[in-house]
Amino acid sequence: MRIYEGDYAYEIERILDPATQVSTGWRYNIYRVRPLDQLLRSGTAATKEEAEEAAKHALQEVVGAEQRGQSKPAA
Repeated sequence: MRIYEGDYAYEIERILDPATQVSTGWRYNIYRVRPLDQLLRSGTAATKEEAEEAAKHALQEVVGAEQRGQSKPAA
């Protein structure tokens, strides 16, 4: 499931054990989607709710860091 927020998105997916197809956790990915998809960060969590919270927090960190980087005067 991918959720878009402006030029960014986060994606949450279930991690399955390849041998048993039993769920072993959740993975989240943070992307910059414009101009092209670029993976910025990834992580894992035990539950879907934890993965979604971690993804939202990571997305805020990424956006904040990039905004601070863009607001610096040119050298």
